[in-house]
Amino acid sequence: MLARPADAAFDSDDHMFEPRWGGRRVLAFIEPDASAGRPRLRLVDDNGRDLTSALPELAGIADLVGDLPAILDGEVVIPDKIGRMDEDALVARLTDGDKTESVPVYLAFDLLWAGGRPIIAQPLLRRRERLAKIVHPAAELVLLPGVVRDGLDLYSAVAQQGLRGVMARHLRSPYLPGRRSELWRWIAARPGEMPLHAVPDPVEAPPFRPVLALIQRLPLED
Repeated sequence: MLARPADAAFDSDDHMFEPRWGGRRVLAFIEPDASAGRPRLRLVDDNGRDLTSALPELAGIADLVGDLPAILDGEVVIPDKIGRMDEDALVARLTDGDKTESVPVYLAFDLLWAGGRPIIAQPLLRRRERLAKIVHPAAELVLLPGVVRDGLDLYSAVAQQGLRGVMARHLRSPYLPGRRSELWRWIAARPGEMPLHAVPDPVEAPPFRPVLALIQRLPLED
């Protein structure tokens, strides 16, 4: 499912607002595999390319998701030391297999299948609630948080932290595969345009989890 661009950030009680790093959009397919003795993971990008072998550090995702078979929607990022997107490192990894000191992270924000059944007709709020129940977060798998109502505050923080933008998704939205819909709105960030006072003070976090460190600096709690 694809978003339509919005002219400006906005507040809304009907939308969930989520930060976006600007990584590679990827579907994660996790299925039981009795022959291997553990679930099987397949990572497929929005062009249909199988990225599983290029991202071996994400293999552990298969053991972190319950209610299988399941399909997650999210983005793969390679963060820099402070948690922002290292686009060059990600491109090099997916193009040439180059590895750096930073490792990829899968940021999950939606759930399409669970327990072997499609749930795309359910509203976003219900899909997100179920996603939170079946995912066990770890360094390589982060459940991307969202906030209802306070889209302007989140956009302000995202712009100041140098992230790519904010996605506004209607809480009652079904998942419409392959369609671009106004139920999802994309607000691209223009770094530096918002006042610094809107950004919370930095929070200490383990250096090997820079994405989580950055999330802790965003206003994502009601």
